[in-house]
Amino acid sequence: MAGVAAVKKMLGASLGWAMAAERLLGGRRFLADSAAVNSVLVLEYILPLGGLVHMTPVFEAIKAERPEVVITVATRGLGVAVLRHNPCVDHVLETPDALQDTGGAARSIRVALRRLGVRPDCVLTGSSDQRSRIAVVALLSRAGWRGGFTLLRQTYQRRLEYDASRSMIDNNLRLAGLVACRESHREPRVYFSSADVAKAQDLVREANPEGRPLVVMVTQNSGGQRTGWHQERFAEVIRYADGVLGCCVVFVGTAADTAAVETLRSAAGGVSVAGRTSVTELAALLAMSDAMVSLDTGTMHVGRAVGVPMVVIGPSWQKPLEWLPLGMPQVRILRGEDRDEIPEGYQLDEVEAGPVIEALQELLTIYPASAEDRAGRMAGGLSDVDHRA
Repeated sequence: MAGVAAVKKMLGASLGWAMAAERLLGGRRFLADSAAVNSVLVLEYILPLGGLVHMTPVFEAIKAERPEVVITVATRGLGVAVLRHNPCVDHVLETPDALQDTGGAARSIRVALRRLGVRPDCVLTGSSDQRSRIAVVALLSRAGWRGGFTLLRQTYQRRLEYDASRSMIDNNLRLAGLVACRESHREPRVYFSSADVAKAQDLVREANPEGRPLVVMVTQNSGGQRTGWHQERFAEVIRYADGVLGCCVVFVGTAADTAAVETLRSAAGGVSVAGRTSVTELAALLAMSDAMVSLDTGTMHVGRAVGVPMVVIGPSWQKPLEWLPLGMPQVRILRGEDRDEIPEGYQLDEVEAGPVIEALQELLTIYPASAEDRAGRMAGGLSDVDHRA
């Protein structure tokens, strides 16, 4: 413990010297008014899909009011995939993982910014990226003043404290206020390309040659939290959607989900495309679907981002305000009463199949399968931007 304390003390002293040097060399860059910001660097290295999706409203909020501001995002892996076609981002930098190679990530950012001729006025971090190493990358990137959410408070000139009375999206939107833009609520967006649309259309034709109403099932979670539901209850919903409501049921998921999905599909019916889509292809597929039944997991956030009507089966141990799409007319959220502890073997026990079936039937009555609605969702997400081109 004494060794850890010594390392932290040494790190604090080093950061202090680095900050003193940047103030001396940076001059007015660190005192600039928010309205004077013309270029922003955003760091996104914590990669749960929901957290990445919940940052997208920030980019749209800035561009809506100040389209001249250049937005550059430094990220990795899934972060690059989510933002690949986002027209509200000017540059996406793929770097080493800031948590594993802090110095390498910072060097990669500096090199890329020089190559692009971009000189950010500030570095921002969202609510998911409150890590000390990410704050160090922000400092070492030499990209202006630092603002947003952080654990390393002494390194940020304009800090934000997370407000538990607001959703994660609305907390993140406070970043827009740091660059003189309004913080009013915006929904997340995941954009896709014409190639993504073509791939999704092929999958839909393969799965649903009869053109029945298409209902997507998200039956597997990311594995990090207890948000799974009883398989026999899922099976009951699937059989009803197929046999009674006349829908084509399609399972989506990652390659790691395929075995579990196939077990459920074999028992209840439906068609699986799990493991056959990228994030943006998935977004296109959900946009051209008619409804969705989903656990509280990453794919649900993508469904929210494209506006598909959906039934969400949520955990009772997690406060719904932070993550769930509350108050949206095309969303039905089913969960038990709030609880603080998770019982052994818990599988969203409070939610029975009957209410899920009723909610799905209600949504399909209010929002019946409609080519016009599908086309509207597709048009809202289609983008000709490709940050990997």
